[in-house]
Amino acid sequence: MEDSLLRYIAVALYLLVVSLHLFACASRNRLMLRRITKCCLMPLLLLCYLSFTGEVSLLVVAAILSGFVGDVFLLFRPRRWSFPAGILSFAAGHVFYIIRFLGELTVSPAWYLCVALGLISVFSAVTLLRYLWKGLPKKLRPPSFLYMLIIASMASSAILFAFYGALPLRWLAAVGGLLFVASDSTLSIDAFHHPVRYRNVIVMSTYIAAQTLIVSSLTFAG
Repeated sequence: MEDSLLRYIAVALYLLVVSLHLFACASRNRLMLRRITKCCLMPLLLLCYLSFTGEVSLLVVAAILSGFVGDVFLLFRPRRWSFPAGILSFAAGHVFYIIRFLGELTVSPAWYLCVALGLISVFSAVTLLRYLWKGLPKKLRPPSFLYMLIIASMASSAILFAFYGALPLRWLAAVGGLLFVASDSTLSIDAFHHPVRYRNVIVMSTYIAAQTLIVSSLTFAG
């Protein structure tokens, strides 16, 4: 009974904070509310994960906490140090997810599928980098390509995780991985190419959905 109550409270708090945060993102005069709720998102998602999971994975915990650290860093100014620090934190989170996804494979993936997803990852990273090339400072180009390659690889490993799993819920991770790519791509385009209308809403809604779907998949089908 107590465990069920904790689960309901954790989910209710998470959904409340998500709603408040997206409301703040859509508003022009809710900066403080946006900052406060952003800092609460990943800790509450972690609470939900710990409430529901039967076996705690340190990799999932580390991935969620990396997202929290990245969220906090991106709140700071000046961006010349906070943005790289935030991106590094998110990159670490993606690596933790990659290890978790690949560690769940019970059979060796077909080599042609691995090659195809690898080529897609490289192609996606190169395409986005070319699109952002002129707006990217020269010193940020190599790490930006590496980050794009990492997140594309995370999405690819999530697809492998879903493709070689018997449980349909594993496909939540694949959708989450693609939403993560969409979120980070929108953020990068806004920062280095041209302003994106409703950036905050688009970036945060896709980011929250991505984290929620990935963690849910690893909780109930991992």
